[in-house]
Amino acid sequence: MTPLPRVTVLAFCALGLPLAAGAAEIIVKSDASNQPIAKAIATANAGDTLVIRPGVYQERLHLEKQLTLRGEAGAILDGTTSLKAEWSSAEGMDKVFITASKSRPEGLLVDGKFVAEIRFDRAQKSGDWHWQTLLTKGPPLGGFKHIRALWMYHPKEKRIYVHLEDGSPQDKSSLATVMSDKPLIEIAAAGVVVEGLTLRGGAEAITLTEGAKNCIIRRCAVTSYEGSGVMLRSGASNCTVEDCDITRGAFEDWRATTENRRENYEIWRIHKDVGKYDRVGIELIRAGTGNRILRNHLDRVFDGICLGDSSAESLDKPLPDPNHGRGTEIAENVIENTRDSGIEIGVGCIDVNVHHNTLRHTHGGLRFKLPRIGPVFIHHNHLIDGTPFNIWFSMDSSPAEGYIYHNTIEGGDDAAVVYSSFNAQRDFATPKWQFLNNLALHVKDGFFSQRKGTPPRDFTESHNVTTDEAKDAVDAGMDLSTYFNGKPLPGCEPGYFKGKAPDAGADEARADSSK
Repeated sequence: MTPLPRVTVLAFCALGLPLAAGAAEIIVKSDASNQPIAKAIATANAGDTLVIRPGVYQERLHLEKQLTLRGEAGAILDGTTSLKAEWSSAEGMDKVFITASKSRPEGLLVDGKFVAEIRFDRAQKSGDWHWQTLLTKGPPLGGFKHIRALWMYHPKEKRIYVHLEDGSPQDKSSLATVMSDKPLIEIAAAGVVVEGLTLRGGAEAITLTEGAKNCIIRRCAVTSYEGSGVMLRSGASNCTVEDCDITRGAFEDWRATTENRRENYEIWRIHKDVGKYDRVGIELIRAGTGNRILRNHLDRVFDGICLGDSSAESLDKPLPDPNHGRGTEIAENVIENTRDSGIEIGVGCIDVNVHHNTLRHTHGGLRFKLPRIGPVFIHHNHLIDGTPFNIWFSMDSSPAEGYIYHNTIEGGDDAAVVYSSFNAQRDFATPKWQFLNNLALHVKDGFFSQRKGTPPRDFTESHNVTTDEAKDAVDAGMDLSTYFNGKPLPGCEPGYFKGKAPDAGADEARADSSK
């Protein structure tokens, strides 16, 4: 192998284990000027492993061959560029500063965290939500108390506007931008493994796109991103995202709260009404089949995990491909403090299995955005203190076959299950959905709540328990081991309970209810 400048390349068997025939381990050391990882990728052979030594790598990587990228502790991909600019006060706008920029940044960061962006074309309506008013005063109820800072790129003036709550940009030595819309890592090949890397400051951190099959993203930390943490799209199939830690890295107070709720909610409005829309931790859009999202921790993201397609969130719009997302498994993830939904599912939703997840302090909980076909299985999840929603049907009526069973819903600012935003022209809501053996503990408004203008309640329900005492769940369920056309629902195989009957909720409260 031809040596690369300032890149150490070694081939050996790691830990005494044989590598695949002809495969090599390539040691990559940090080099700020020479793009060492990209150069190693260019010369590596399919099957090789690149071991990324500790250091900060300001690179964007494109993988079109089967490689393993293994980051050692402290190996960081960083997509930011320090912002060195001359600032001046914006005329007539108190505490707003401007600087010239030939192109719009993908993101602006202060102290390594993304500042909320106003989009010029979305903030033209006069009044409190006009861009000039927002930049000067902040949103009308909370000002800069929660949002803390705002920025905008003016496309006609070719200038960046910024308002920082605690001072002018001249006082900040840690301002940075993301100028590229490309992900830090883009995967377009089969069998790629990325593990152990820390990724920060990307428009997206990792994208798996057309050609990505049987890939694994494992034990990575995404500490800040501006669009998506991990994105699966364009038919990426049989890929696994597991044991990753993902946060949005937002400068504002990201967690939705019940205190000062209307003021706090303005953060949601900044992004959804006049900003860049959602920021999703793990997103599957027009993804292929058999993907697995397992044991990840997502904290202070806009949306947690989303399987869907915004172009198909009405029955009046065609479903691009019913097999998008078929066989997706979303399991054992912990999702908390989301500004919007914890988990969203939509599109065909055929054989989608969402189970054993914990959602805590999520604004939108487990949200259904028009599953079309199914069957979809939602079971053994814990939903805690939804702010305001735990389980939430929205957008349009869902004709899918769906099963929601053995979930525990605890606390929250509304009912355990909420219908809202349905298309009032429909004469059905969710006729093929079944709610079975769920436990609702300490919920504010009971098991079910329906907003005005939604179609009639038409789902099937049985053996759901609403109570303030967990003991009331013991033996309160029905046996689901033959419920699915004579077969068990997933997670309810014969022998799955030990009492006289299953306990309602996600857990067997006692192994023997007679004790």
